[in-house]
Amino acid sequence: MAARKKAQRRKSSKVKPAGRRSKPTARRPRPKPLRAAPPKQLPHDTPVDTPAVLIEPAPPISTTTSSEALAIRSETIEAAYDAWDEVRAELASLNAAFEAERRRLDEQGALLIGAVRTAIAPASGPEALLKRNELSVLAEQAKANLESARTDLEQRATLALAALRAAEKEIVAEVRARVARQLELSPPKLELMVRVLPQDRRILHLRRLDPDDAVTFLFAISGRVPSRYESLFDDSTDDPLLAPPCLSPDDGVTDVRPKPEALVRLLDERAEVWPVKGMVPAIANGSMVRWLSRGAVLEAEIADGEGFRNQLSVEEAERLTGSLLALKLEGKAEFELVRG
Repeated sequence: MAARKKAQRRKSSKVKPAGRRSKPTARRPRPKPLRAAPPKQLPHDTPVDTPAVLIEPAPPISTTTSSEALAIRSETIEAAYDAWDEVRAELASLNAAFEAERRRLDEQGALLIGAVRTAIAPASGPEALLKRNELSVLAEQAKANLESARTDLEQRATLALAALRAAEKEIVAEVRARVARQLELSPPKLELMVRVLPQDRRILHLRRLDPDDAVTFLFAISGRVPSRYESLFDDSTDDPLLAPPCLSPDDGVTDVRPKPEALVRLLDERAEVWPVKGMVPAIANGSMVRWLSRGAVLEAEIADGEGFRNQLSVEEAERLTGSLLALKLEGKAEFELVRG
């Protein structure tokens, strides 16, 4: 009996008392909710719950410097023109980006201001007047933010475009320096062919030049460089019904097929670069002569009224041939009269 009671006491000691619970684990304190940033300060008569109208400016745009464009390039004329093309492409891209951003700001601002104005309706009573006051404040804030964004955009556009134009100017100087060195070390090879026509008319042809010689030939006779490396051989056209343009749409050129008189004025205004295309022009005493690319040859043409003609008088042919001979005597060309 005593053994049975002892066993019951041993068993009951293993049972937990009723209603007893395990000790709860400590809980982490909840973080306090973040408070929103205080709104921009509004006029003293504006309710505190008036929302701010924001027009965000565009992100900054990086630009290329001349040293970056010319980095890791050979000392050739073509390589310098490649760097020039990169800067020109970035200029065009940057202009397009800023123009798109101007349109975005105008559209966004017009939408916000228009939405606020249409919400202002004629009404009476103190609550309606208070609501109109809130909306009027929003309209003024939207206008102020829009003007601030526009000002910021124009300042960034001015700085970015000025940096790229400075880089382009340095690259143009490098192009001219390389062309001048090339002209001194290896003058262009000019091979002239003469076709005799009836009535004492002549047609002059130069054998096709390679791109380097075409660039140095233009530099030798004018002191300018073309705006494009292979401009002499570019026969692309914007209108298949018309002759190919004689100018590239570079440096603000809009008329790519000017009359001779307008062409002389345009080229006279440019002291370093000529945006010529498909030709090597020369200006003497205000008159225009050009060597026009025609497949395997360059054909001499002189200005005549509102156009050009390729059939020359004997005197005109002699004068053009003499100008090429003068380049040889100055060491600016290798000249040879050959049979066509």
